[in-house]
Amino acid sequence: MSRLRPPGPTGPGAAGSSGISRSGISQRARGVALAAVSAISFSTLGLFAKLAYSQGMEPAQALAWRFSLAAAALWFMLVRRGGHRRPPREYRNALLLGVLGFAPQAGLYFLAVRYLDPGLASLLLYLYPAFVVGISFAFLGRRPRRAQIAALVLSIAGCVLTLWTRGAYPLVGYAFGLAVAVTYAAYLVIGERATAGIDPIFIAANLMASSAVVYWIVVAATGSFLVPASFPAVAGIVGLAALGSIVPIVTLFAAMRVIGASDVALVSTIEPLFTVGLSALFFGERLTGLQLVGGALIVAGVLVLNLKKKESRS
Repeated sequence: MSRLRPPGPTGPGAAGSSGISRSGISQRARGVALAAVSAISFSTLGLFAKLAYSQGMEPAQALAWRFSLAAAALWFMLVRRGGHRRPPREYRNALLLGVLGFAPQAGLYFLAVRYLDPGLASLLLYLYPAFVVGISFAFLGRRPRRAQIAALVLSIAGCVLTLWTRGAYPLVGYAFGLAVAVTYAAYLVIGERATAGIDPIFIAANLMASSAVVYWIVVAATGSFLVPASFPAVAGIVGLAALGSIVPIVTLFAAMRVIGASDVALVSTIEPLFTVGLSALFFGERLTGLQLVGGALIVAGVLVLNLKKKESRS
């Protein structure tokens, strides 16, 4: 997902205005907070997915219901406030981003988990901030700041300590895991430009609707249709739609409009820290010393990222 940075202050004396400087810091803090809310909300996906799977739902079925419910709620919000009245170009960009970006990377992750331990699959996924920084530099000419590089090193090291699991896995699993990271990074960078200036709720509504269509086609092709009827199944789907989709995707695009795709990707590395924490809280999985150290490194990376950028002036 992506967001374009707003233009900097202009006009006489703008560079030296302490008021504008404070405003910029406040905006950056808001962007980081939105990215953190997105990451923490995404960390609940595994919790709610386990609820749905425990009732016999297949991944494609859970994804189809998840995206359908999220799309219905978001479109209800949009229509009520007239936010659906947008030019055709914005519909085209958001729908294509869902069909060609969001839906495929979600499916690739489930393929990776078929061959790899979930922790290792997540670890490969969280190489994506490095790909975001690299793609932004290679194709958009955005040279990474020293704070970004330091945050990247700390966050990757933290993810390794938090998620690494030993074992022998097939090469195809690693290929799918790396494909998830690359496609998600490309999705964020392209999305930042394609959705610049567009309402995040409008973007999320179209992403969810287009992804729902994709996964209902998959469900129809496999011939396995299941209506969630039990309380755990319904709770799992509602949780996937609300906390696992609506909140994190809307806040992700809102954050990208403020601080850009690269910084949002780096802040998002706190997600595995909360995923592991939720597993410990609800499933009794014990946290190891290495995982705690890894979590500390991830948090340190986010703190480093927020060091005030010193811009050189000619």
